[in-house]
Amino acid sequence: MENKRERFHPSAVLVYFIRDIKHWVFLFVLFLVDIDSGRLYSILALSALILFLSAKSFIKYWTHTYTLSSDHITLYKGIFNKRETEITYERIQTVKQRQWFFFKPFNIIEVLIETASTSPGEAEASLTAVDESIIKTIESYRNQTSPDLDEEKEIEAADNQFSLKYQDVVLFGLTDLTAILIVFTALSFVFEWIPDRFFSELVSLVGNVRGILIVGLMFMGLLIIAALSLLKSFLLFYDYKAERHEDTLTISYGLFERKTQKIPLSKIQGIKVNKQLLRHLFNRSSVELVIMGGQESEGESLSIKKVYLFPLISNDQVYTRLNQFIPDRAIEKPKVKKVTQNRVWYFLRWKMLAGIPLVAIALYFNTTIGIIASMILIIILLMAWKKSQVQAYAIQKNRLLCIQQFEGFTTVQFFIMPQNVQALSYSTSIALVNKDIGHMDVTFKENEHPTNYGMRYIKEKDSRRIHELFWEALERETDYVGFN
Repeated sequence: MENKRERFHPSAVLVYFIRDIKHWVFLFVLFLVDIDSGRLYSILALSALILFLSAKSFIKYWTHTYTLSSDHITLYKGIFNKRETEITYERIQTVKQRQWFFFKPFNIIEVLIETASTSPGEAEASLTAVDESIIKTIESYRNQTSPDLDEEKEIEAADNQFSLKYQDVVLFGLTDLTAILIVFTALSFVFEWIPDRFFSELVSLVGNVRGILIVGLMFMGLLIIAALSLLKSFLLFYDYKAERHEDTLTISYGLFERKTQKIPLSKIQGIKVNKQLLRHLFNRSSVELVIMGGQESEGESLSIKKVYLFPLISNDQVYTRLNQFIPDRAIEKPKVKKVTQNRVWYFLRWKMLAGIPLVAIALYFNTTIGIIASMILIIILLMAWKKSQVQAYAIQKNRLLCIQQFEGFTTVQFFIMPQNVQALSYSTSIALVNKDIGHMDVTFKENEHPTNYGMRYIKEKDSRRIHELFWEALERETDYVGFN
């Protein structure tokens, strides 16, 4: 018997309309600017555009349908050029849900489905506006269990739960280094457009209190950075929750747009423990997951680009909680072996070779620019030195490999199991081969693309040790299983 096609909730019309507005935002701004000038054709053009997008949204609502059976999900769309997409449950890698703020009164969600063939940056299928119970039905079909689960049983099935405290949301926002970079970049563009006459008149007004003005502007800049970063942090991490039900992680977050992501443990390729400089002062770390399956971007205005398991967690709890949430990895606090502490020169040489002449040229033509360039070069060299002191590795139980690196003011510990590695390679150069020094890279899948993570300027004996203890043991096991 063929399943009856279902239509999405009527609120899907609003979702389609908002997304179309994002695509045509440039025209909207252009027409609105002209309306301020009192031009009739701009009013007519804006009205026509709104009517067109409204009609398009209603057409999508009437033509986009779906069916849900015990074997597969089927989506239908189109009028003249009809398209039918069928997805079997065994192909599904990740199921995510998103809840816009206007969905909440109706208990409506958007379900996003990713498979192995999903293109990077988008979900293969989207159930735009459906009842919350749909997500339970899909999961029950995937697990071949009954969808009529009692709430108490579901709570009991949750092996572990984690929630982000409000004070940690605040701390995450105030220590977000990317926010500082974004704001300073934006301010640089603003200052480029402000005429010099404005600054001259401002200085003439304050007279001998010019220093107070500069300090005041810097203080206001810091307040703007803090406010914007806090706003972004609360929009993203409001009521952040993570829990494990048997072999699936469920992560939910968001204020106006509530998002939920379900991740099978088998799809986790690696784990990153990030100890950012400022957050480490507050005894906090972040835990990030490297998974297969892309992060969808369709219709997203604000999203977390990384997949966080614990956005902020006490350093004392990191490895204990990781073992509770991802028990198959058996992660311990690594006792790392540092491998490049006495090879600082290799990390500095090319940066000095390129940077010193540029600084000299800048100083020759403009002293101020030269000083700024000198400061930037010093920061780059300090970060390169720090990288040489931090770089290390450890091999734990289950032959779990930990590579420790320093990236962007953050000490990163990357954990990966041998079965998730596609290749383990060692490379060197003519200048380094006689010194038994080279580079080691681990290749694995992040989303649907091969990604490398490794160490630079390490001794060949360290590379051989990693290959023997981490990689060859897996090959021997594979050969033994094949022989049997």
